[in-house]
Amino acid sequence: MSLDSAELDGDRLQVQKCQQGDTHALGWLRDKCHSNLTNILLSRGANRTEAEDILADMWSDCVPGRQDRPALLEKYSGRCNIQGWLATVATNRWIDRKRRDSKQVDLPPLDPEKPEGSAFDHLPAAASPTKEEALVELLRASLQAAFARCPADLMVLLRLVYIHGVNQREVVRMLGWHESKVSRALSQAMQQIQTDTLKELKKRDPLLELTWQDFVDLCETEQIGFL
Repeated sequence: MSLDSAELDGDRLQVQKCQQGDTHALGWLRDKCHSNLTNILLSRGANRTEAEDILADMWSDCVPGRQDRPALLEKYSGRCNIQGWLATVATNRWIDRKRRDSKQVDLPPLDPEKPEGSAFDHLPAAASPTKEEALVELLRASLQAAFARCPADLMVLLRLVYIHGVNQREVVRMLGWHESKVSRALSQAMQQIQTDTLKELKKRDPLLELTWQDFVDLCETEQIGFL
């Protein structure tokens, strides 16, 4: 069994205990992840107060027994490590909070002939996707925009190597290039995609501060393909 598989099995076992209300397992999960999750939120643009508030609410939602809704950990599928999954949940909540704080709604003037609450009745209902869907769409759209800017020959090279599994020596024979040229072209393509993806992400959501590794981690957690 690989280390990754063993880690996932351990996470799934501990989460199952948390779902059953095991306070020791819940304490273990918080001790394992809280500090790292705080640092992740700080690195993504949250301030410390925001990070602590978000995580306090999240840990509260992990405790089973609430009648109005299931515990947060019921949604954990076990396909990725628990810290990565919780980091995505926390990031979603922070983005949602910042967007909510930044919105300003202009209310229509109150009609003295109507009840005071009537102004709110005329506001359009929000029909937005879930926070998880919104983040997935943001990541995917930013990546697709970066791919669209990548030159066609470099995209072919990326597909050959990373999708079809063609090794660089075979690419050299196919294209008639020197091996160092193939290596440089791959590095150039990947660097361009990284730069363009993060630029597009910043343009689409200025509130979110991500490094490329943050982006990759979120894509892996959300099962988003790259090519």
